[in-house]
Amino acid sequence: MTTSQGAAVPAARDAALTPFSMLVGASVSGPDGKAVGTVADVMMAAAEGKIVYVALSVGGVVGIGERLFAVPWGAFVVDPVGGSLSLGFDAAALDGRAGFDKDAWPSGADDALCTLG
Repeated sequence: MTTSQGAAVPAARDAALTPFSMLVGASVSGPDGKAVGTVADVMMAAAEGKIVYVALSVGGVVGIGERLFAVPWGAFVVDPVGGSLSLGFDAAALDGRAGFDKDAWPSGADDALCTLG
């Protein structure tokens, strides 16, 4: 499997499909292997059949104090064999950035998050 950044995941081509259930609640790591956040949900455009963004939850405890970010699907490297997700940036890259309100989910991804890292 190759992402838009060209990162290859060994043996991913042997895993033809990846279930959403593997993604929701999954921990997301940065390039240093440390946690960035967790997947709160995956938003898809049903008519086109494509993932638009992943709602990344950062910080907080049991939903209190968490920040949500609409990360474009193309920013992730998914390893279906190892069952992991990673990004090209760490949690510190999100410091000072506004996320979105849990009661007002965006209709699209924050494309600026693709350029972090």
